Amino acid sequence: MKTQLQGLLCLAIFSLLFATPWSTQAAAGARRRDAKYLQERANFVQGILSNLTLQGKIGQMTQLNIDMLLVSNTANVVDATKMKKAVSYGVGSFLNNPVSGGPINGVIGLNASQWITLVNAIQTQVMTATPANISSTAIPMVYGLDSVHGADYVYGATLFPHNTGLAATFNPSLAYQAAAITAKDTRTAGVPWIWAPVLGLGVQPLWPRIYETFGEDPYLVSVMADAVVNGMQNNGSLSQNTAAAACIKHYLGYPAAKSGKDRTPAWIPDRFLFRYFVPPFQAGVDAGAASLMINSGEINGVPVHASREYLTDLLRNDLFFEGVAVTDWQDIEKLYFYHHVAASQRDAVRMAIDAGVDMSMVPEDYSFPLLLLDLVQSGEISEARIDYSVTRILNFKYDLGLFTNPYADPNNPNINTIGSQQDRQVSLNAARESITLLKNNGILPLSTSIRNVLITGPSGNSITNQNGGWSIFWQGATSDNQFPYGTTIYEGVQQVVSGATTVNYFQGADFDQVTNIQAAVTAAQNADACIVAVGEAPESETPGDTNDLTLSAPQLQLISAISATGCPVILVLIEPRPRILGAAATNASAILMAYLPASEGGQAIAEILFGVVNPSGKLPLTYPQFTGDIGVQYYKKYSDTTSPLYTFGDGLSYTTWQYSNLVLSNTQITLGSNIGASVTVRNSGSVAGKETVLLYLSDFYASITPEVKMLKRFQKVSLNPGQQTTVSFTLTPDDMSFIDLFNLPRIEPGVFGVSVGNLSANFTVV
Repeated sequence: MKTQLQGLLCLAIFSLLFATPWSTQAAAGARRRDAKYLQERANFVQGILSNLTLQGKIGQMTQLNIDMLLVSNTANVVDATKMKKAVSYGVGSFLNNPVSGGPINGVIGLNASQWITLVNAIQTQVMTATPANISSTAIPMVYGLDSVHGADYVYGATLFPHNTGLAATFNPSLAYQAAAITAKDTRTAGVPWIWAPVLGLGVQPLWPRIYETFGEDPYLVSVMADAVVNGMQNNGSLSQNTAAAACIKHYLGYPAAKSGKDRTPAWIPDRFLFRYFVPPFQAGVDAGAASLMINSGEINGVPVHASREYLTDLLRNDLFFEGVAVTDWQDIEKLYFYHHVAASQRDAVRMAIDAGVDMSMVPEDYSFPLLLLDLVQSGEISEARIDYSVTRILNFKYDLGLFTNPYADPNNPNINTIGSQQDRQVSLNAARESITLLKNNGILPLSTSIRNVLITGPSGNSITNQNGGWSIFWQGATSDNQFPYGTTIYEGVQQVVSGATTVNYFQGADFDQVTNIQAAVTAAQNADACIVAVGEAPESETPGDTNDLTLSAPQLQLISAISATGCPVILVLIEPRPRILGAAATNASAILMAYLPASEGGQAIAEILFGVVNPSGKLPLTYPQFTGDIGVQYYKKYSDTTSPLYTFGDGLSYTTWQYSNLVLSNTQITLGSNIGASVTVRNSGSVAGKETVLLYLSDFYASITPEVKMLKRFQKVSLNPGQQTTVSFTLTPDDMSFIDLFNLPRIEPGVFGVSVGNLSANFTVV
């Protein structure tokens, strides 16, 4: 593996190749930190390390679930005996929402003040009760939460569209803002560590977590990685009270499960791994990500948690990751009882530490610190190896400012900004720019003075479904009254239309059963437009596994029944992953892909349906036509007989866009040179709008079969009717490279094609 990885870096480096507003020299300097800061940190951390016993060091590498500390059947009451035990082991980190599985004694969630009280209670015990057999100096613990699309476990915080929706905006500035607000809300609640963003490629639509990805394209994911990491980490200023440490995940190849099921094996040739799956993580590392979470699954028969090649050779030596590598839930133990590569739990701990794990999310027993202590005392793992990981963990806590101020401030004025109208406006803007118009037979936009509108379908009046999984609870909320605010599609339409318009809502069908379908059909017979909101119930991780992407039978029955009335059907897809639509796609007059647009999504959808907002979203992934016809259509030749229902980059507008004057700076360049490309974009229609200019590059012939095309640059522009602008890009040698027969980056002389919109131009590399 190591010989295959040599030279990978010249391909994978994406850091700051994109000219984005947050990737300034100042931000880059903050990420690198100056020599004085690094020396001061090194001196401080070495002093702390020298005061730690071996048991104390191992405690720093241990992370426990919050349930290990609480009085049973309570949401936020610390059990003194349980807390004393954790402190006696020197446990350095805790995680999770105590009510992630559902309400406890009527508690739906903890607000920021309640979180502060809980986290400070734990921290007080850690800072004041650490025994001498652990350390002579108190070391603050660090707490982590899954703030997946906003601070979803901080009650009242602003929720944002899930990542596929953010990616569909092709607007990294919005992703940066959403990440910054997420970090502010999470850090204000006393939690400085966030398990996000997901940087895996969403190449397998069966996978239940695909909505957590930024889509299937490595360049798009890389750009979003840079934006989100910088947004969360305040451009590297981690100690600020609005910043939280990002945890890029799940390294590596997690979404490419062959079966499509969660946490199942991936088969990824090294060439594809380096070409597609590594670059987003390189971008996250280059952006300064303070931590990384490891893939729970396996690649080509090797569990990532046991792979020195992935966790040390590639991650540390080739990608230069300097942060903390933390396991996912119970994944060291799973090397023994799930993957069967370790003969015992003790052997599993040895394998994981040898591979390069820094911190174990154990998370619900003390097996890890006990076994690791025994391994070191027996000489099977050196104390020097332990010191490497503990140094990274102490650096992490130092960067977060925990040694200076380990406690959250209960009087922090940022508490009053959580869920503010200003923050929710960012979420609304993101939803507006994410929603993707895939089909329009001329029915949209609807007139605000339309006579009669029917809204039907399980997601037509549901904030719960708009938010999906990781919302209030792990598997999503169970009712709308668990959200403190939000607008459903039904409510949004009522707000947009005139007072003379009749708006009816009948669910018609739920995800798994027909409900009042006859009432919906009767209303459709008198309606001028029928908005049918369908998709999938909230889910996350393994409970979301499915055997079939086809939209559920009750929903298809509802769509068919409404279509039979003659009412024009406008499909609104509220779904975590593409669901196969069959005849419903053919019969619909219009199709809106809304992804999981969060609480403000209903307003955004209504505004687009009625032309208040011009849609500008683009698909960040391939939308398959059939369950068995899955693939990223532009990576390689897709099929000779079929095509996807919609392709990456598809998305319609209410105006028209004219591309002209695609000009390359040269028609011939020497190997290793840059080349410029510019194109004129004109709003040739009658409505103001936003357009994402996508530049693709094709290598026409190569010693490894080249992709059909690959996205290399994009820029979103906003133009009034008749207005035009020139967009310029620069392509580098990295953009022209591929992974060769020896799994090394390579550029070959030949003809390359640049395509933007309906235009193309060629250049030759000699």
